Amino acid sequence: MRTVRCIGLVMAVALCAQVATAQWVIGRYAGEFLDLGAGARALAMGGASTASPVIATAGYYNPAALAGMAGRSIEFMHASQFDNLFTYDFLSYATPMQRGMSGAVTVLYARVGDIPLTKLADPSQPLSDANRVEVDGETGDHEWAVMASGGRQLNASWDVGATAKILSKSVAGETAVGLGFDLGVQRAVGRRSEIGAAVRDVTTSTMAWSTGRTESILPTVSLGGRWSAPLRAMNADITLAADAVARFETRGEAEVIAAGPVSIEPRLGAEYLIARTVALRAGLKGERFTAGAGLLFGSLNVHAALEDHADLGLTNRVSVGVAF
Repeated sequence: MRTVRCIGLVMAVALCAQVATAQWVIGRYAGEFLDLGAGARALAMGGASTASPVIATAGYYNPAALAGMAGRSIEFMHASQFDNLFTYDFLSYATPMQRGMSGAVTVLYARVGDIPLTKLADPSQPLSDANRVEVDGETGDHEWAVMASGGRQLNASWDVGATAKILSKSVAGETAVGLGFDLGVQRAVGRRSEIGAAVRDVTTSTMAWSTGRTESILPTVSLGGRWSAPLRAMNADITLAADAVARFETRGEAEVIAAGPVSIEPRLGAEYLIARTVALRAGLKGERFTAGAGLLFGSLNVHAALEDHADLGLTNRVSVGVAF
């Protein structure tokens, strides 16, 4: 814990030194790579996981859910989208620390390759039929997030959690570093239901660029619920989940519900688990349809998810998890 605190302090001091003389702006979509999701199980259910199940991905969706962990778990996910132009990887490890308290370490990595760099044939002249745009090379966009999360039980019903994260970006020879924090709370409602709330980037995370520009990542608020029940006559279980994700970036028509600077993305998901071995899933993320399936073999589980991107086609994501 002392090491983590020291790292966080050094990062905070370095970030403040960069921000002191920076150009400060609200970076719409600056934190978009943090909203790509984690775990094919949740993504097949529309990403509706604010009332998170107690698995390794809880550190990403709602750190409060980590409080209920009884054993260690690890999960890895890989996604390749849009003819391999974009790749995304997720890795998380969660473990109990003491009674009623658990922690997790999560790493996210997103990459966009083969981005063309262009210039005018004669930069001193305006664009024209005789002075066209030419490709002058290629670059890539690399985005990282390293998160340390913890959750603990307050009492028999309420759990709370928090995440500290270090952010990094690089593109076209320029780099950025940032620091952010998330908070979460979760409550059991009876034996079959849970409700949860999470605030990502609660203090308004910052990204300080080597160019002198500093972007702010505004908070995102998620409210969600989850209900599960056995279907004993069919040797199956059913789970229904719903989230409302509120952002404050004036996204307008980019979201399903928008008013002024506030936009809300609804997320819905359902899972049908047969003999606690084969899972079938479907959901909605905004207006996009999601679906997937999973196989559970004792402590090993494998999941796949599909998401429809309209004109851009389907996105495939596969994750593997182990509990031990």
